[in-house]
Amino acid sequence: MKLAIGLGLHKDPAKAAEAAVRQALKTVPKPGLALAFSSIALDQAKVHKALCRHLDPAILTGGSCYAEISNAGVSRGSVVVLLLSDPELKAQFSVAQTSEDCRKTGLSLAEGVNAPAGRALSLVFGSISTGYEQRMVDAVAEKLSPVFGGLTCGDYDLGMSHPDFWTNFQYCGCELTQKGARLAALQLPPGVSAAFGYGHGWQPVGEELTITRAEGPAVYELNGVPVIEFYRQFLGRDAKEKFFELMVQRYGFSVAAPGAGKTVIKLPVSCDFKKGCITYFPSEDLQGRKVRLIQASRTSLIEGARAAAKECAAGRPGRKPALVFMVSCCSRSHILHSRVNDELEAVRGVFGREVPVFGLYSGGEIVPTGGAKRSVSIYHVTTVALLALYSDKKAVSSVPKAALPVPGAAAAQALLARSEEMLDTTESFLANLSRKSYKDGALLRRQHELIHAYTPHGVWKEVGAVASAGGAELKDAEFNGVFMFMDVKGFTTYSESHSSAEVVSALNEIFSPATDLIYGHGGDVDKFIGDCIFACFSTAEGAALAARDILLLFRRLNAAGNPFTVRIGLNGGRAVRANVGAPGRREYTFIGDAVNTAQRLESNCEPGKALLSAGVYESAGRVFSAAEALTVAMKGKAKPAAAYLCEP
Repeated sequence: MKLAIGLGLHKDPAKAAEAAVRQALKTVPKPGLALAFSSIALDQAKVHKALCRHLDPAILTGGSCYAEISNAGVSRGSVVVLLLSDPELKAQFSVAQTSEDCRKTGLSLAEGVNAPAGRALSLVFGSISTGYEQRMVDAVAEKLSPVFGGLTCGDYDLGMSHPDFWTNFQYCGCELTQKGARLAALQLPPGVSAAFGYGHGWQPVGEELTITRAEGPAVYELNGVPVIEFYRQFLGRDAKEKFFELMVQRYGFSVAAPGAGKTVIKLPVSCDFKKGCITYFPSEDLQGRKVRLIQASRTSLIEGARAAAKECAAGRPGRKPALVFMVSCCSRSHILHSRVNDELEAVRGVFGREVPVFGLYSGGEIVPTGGAKRSVSIYHVTTVALLALYSDKKAVSSVPKAALPVPGAAAAQALLARSEEMLDTTESFLANLSRKSYKDGALLRRQHELIHAYTPHGVWKEVGAVASAGGAELKDAEFNGVFMFMDVKGFTTYSESHSSAEVVSALNEIFSPATDLIYGHGGDVDKFIGDCIFACFSTAEGAALAARDILLLFRRLNAAGNPFTVRIGLNGGRAVRANVGAPGRREYTFIGDAVNTAQRLESNCEPGKALLSAGVYESAGRVFSAAEALTVAMKGKAKPAAAYLCEP
């Protein structure tokens, strides 16, 4: 196998392309495959025309990129060309127009070629379209796995909100397209094999979050918090929209990668402040997904590239590849800034500096899940994707010899190095601060979750509102509603003949479904009193429905052999919810005659039934199947009261 990498640095686009091709043709005069990438800053029409003039367009694929990768380093404003030849290298090509239906694009590419007989490798390069490019990759991979490649790139420096950011070009043979995709379906020569790796280096800075409201890739809420508000915690509440939109791209999410035990990145690409949503690429339906907030430092990104190289090399221990094809993301180059070459050097340090390396900084990366095994190919963002070709026979190769121009004077470089070091320190400090804040917040949230389980939900919400407003105490408040007392009968006898653990278990088996029914009908459990539940409702109907369903529940339990029964008292009226206790330990509970009457009704009720006050029965007695009017004498009451003994 012969391979050659050419690099053109001329400011004139055509001359840069010509120089790159001529360098490579010296070693590979009759290529079977040509890949070319050039800076988006160059006139793409002139670059493409020059490439087609010196190469057979039928074997050409590639496109525009943010930065170019070769053994000379990471360059910008240049053209890089890779030529491959081998008598037994077979290549088929197809072209498709990208559209809203990314799967259709992938199927069109796959249908344009025949599946190789073996040693297959598919290279795909196309334009960024909807963010659903994973569907294109899946469609190609169904027939032509594994798939490696990337998305051509526009000018990332403009920012994702700029319309020209999305302008990018593809070299689809003799055609220069802006909304195209090119597939090269390869059958590698005997003795040549491929290995893959990917990594990103983005670090999680918080606990796992749930996307609680999303429409496709547009996220509105995280853990019930508006997503814009969520980000303002980190970026500042007074941040202007432009600043916010630029900075939010530094804080994406990681989600579990399919079948790889690794993570993939979801990068924020746009903010809609009117709708209150942020859209993420790669696109998918994010409703209900579990995610982690991430943050990157330049050091961690470089380590991510090194990890990708180690994964790629692990399948061929002790062997040097004939070629390393590196596709990194334009956003990584932007973050790495003057340290962008350190990412390349991290990769070369794993494989060996003498190994030919070729690639681009792209708008998206496509790579199998890793190693030498065939597996799912994934469309990534802000990730390093690597393809290493290994040959049993020694490959003939050539790489650019010229060093890249060094900008600036020595003093300016020293000053820059110092500023970069300070920036690294600041980034590290901020990252650590974010992690600490998140750890503290995670602990606090766990404490809140525990306390919430032991607190009436209404009280919990009131506490949150008071605390947010800077208050230190709940105010006494009047409540007009319905009160329920539910007592489990037969429990005292059961407790005498069973262990404490058995008693608690039996009680919880009763209380758990009963509590669910209370909350399901709009009630709130104020407290558990031994084998009794005290609850409140804002409406008589909610209280009556809960009482009826609890009685029906116990009928089913009794039929299944449960020895317990229940009696319920319901009364409506006014009570005061007040602070009771001492400053160091207090309870916020209901006090009033309406509460006492509900308890008295429960104590006068028959097992398996509910005793309702006249007012509650008049409002909601219809939910019961039968009722008997009674006159009940109650402790502490001078006169008997009308009540209704109800059956479910």
